[in-house]
Amino acid sequence: MSTARMGIAHPGAGPLASVLSMLLRGAGQVIFLDNPWTGLLHLAAFCWAAWTGGSGWEVALGAVLGTAASTVTARMLRVPPEALRTGLYGFNGLLVGAGVATFLAPVPAPEMWALLVLAAALSTPVALLLGRALARWRLPGLTMPFIVCTWLALLAARHVLGLEPAPARPLPEVRVAWSAAQLLPATLAGVAQIFFIDNPVSGALVLLGLALHSRACALLTLAGAAIGTACALAAGAPGVAVAHGLWGYSAALVAPAVGCVFRAPGRRSLALALGAVLLALALQAVLPGLLQVVDLPPLTLTFVLATWVFLLPPRPATPA
Repeated sequence: MSTARMGIAHPGAGPLASVLSMLLRGAGQVIFLDNPWTGLLHLAAFCWAAWTGGSGWEVALGAVLGTAASTVTARMLRVPPEALRTGLYGFNGLLVGAGVATFLAPVPAPEMWALLVLAAALSTPVALLLGRALARWRLPGLTMPFIVCTWLALLAARHVLGLEPAPARPLPEVRVAWSAAQLLPATLAGVAQIFFIDNPVSGALVLLGLALHSRACALLTLAGAAIGTACALAAGAPGVAVAHGLWGYSAALVAPAVGCVFRAPGRRSLALALGAVLLALALQAVLPGLLQVVDLPPLTLTFVLATWVFLLPPRPATPA
């Protein structure tokens, strides 16, 4: 994850500005960037989708609450100040909040919001434990804490609270004579789906936020989503799912992770990024069916597994 300094708060900023900067950086770190303006545009993507369609206000609010819950928990657990300041304990909470709100919004509000905050707060100790477990292989935790805590929230909703998560909303039928021009909105929707948003304009806002800090990250995110979309079409995936970005979001995360964030940018990293994207797409064809047995969504698991495979060092680190 990026830890470059840029943005709203500065060393002499007041406590409110520092907290705001911390939360916005957490939103920016969803796609690896430590920049509050990136985070602000990511939150703007939620608001645009809630206003125009493609998500709901409860998802936007869930994202904000989740970021706050995980960040406050990190402060209570006294994580290293730099990691806290740069939002590294905010992005998993944001995704948990958005995910729980997406799957549980139709259930009675008090139970859903309480579960959302608890699950988002839990993402911080899970991230800490996972970081220690993965240190031997020098691997980042990525969004695995989000996956674990969202799954736990959905299981708790069903088996502890007696609440059934909402069935997947039927995707609006899309009749598309696929062409190069039609690939763009599907690709942008794939970028937005990282945040549980089905809206191409929101995807463009996300990319704009990335480009403010790193054009390489923005281009690789767009390229990953485009490759995922094109490969899904070529493989005969349902056109409705492709048009709504469901084959783009994992690839959109894998490409920058391997291509420029956790490996030095260059020809080798680009080749590895392409391989990682193809592996993520192969996993996406298999994992949903396996997880259907326990009635859990794959979330970003294909991104995490594919990225770990391509970041594994030749040999694990030797304990000191």
